[in-house]
Amino acid sequence: MTSIGASPVPNGQTAPCWVEISHDGRYLFVVNTGSANLSRYAIGRDGSLTLIGTTAFTNGNGAVDARLSPDGRFLFVTGGRGLVVSGFAVHGGDVTELASSPTALPAGTSPTGIVVV
Repeated sequence: MTSIGASPVPNGQTAPCWVEISHDGRYLFVVNTGSANLSRYAIGRDGSLTLIGTTAFTNGNGAVDARLSPDGRFLFVTGGRGLVVSGFAVHGGDVTELASSPTALPAGTSPTGIVVV
């Protein structure tokens, strides 16, 4: 492997760990666990990344994993220690948190991943 473009691309956040790529391959969503937010990048034709922005989670408690819905219109993020799932409408590389978000999970759970079908 070799570095592409101006790699790495800083986002100024803490613990960028889990990623999800849009179904069309044009956008990358990165869960920043330590910062409790989501960074969004545009993916260039050559694979280079451009930071679009960062969106905070309403729950304020780190996040663990993210998955797009099969149609790519929604992104769901587990809230880790927050015991919630946050939902976002996806508009290209932008996201808007859904009015019903976050949704509480049962007490005593500890979500570390998510699958959307």
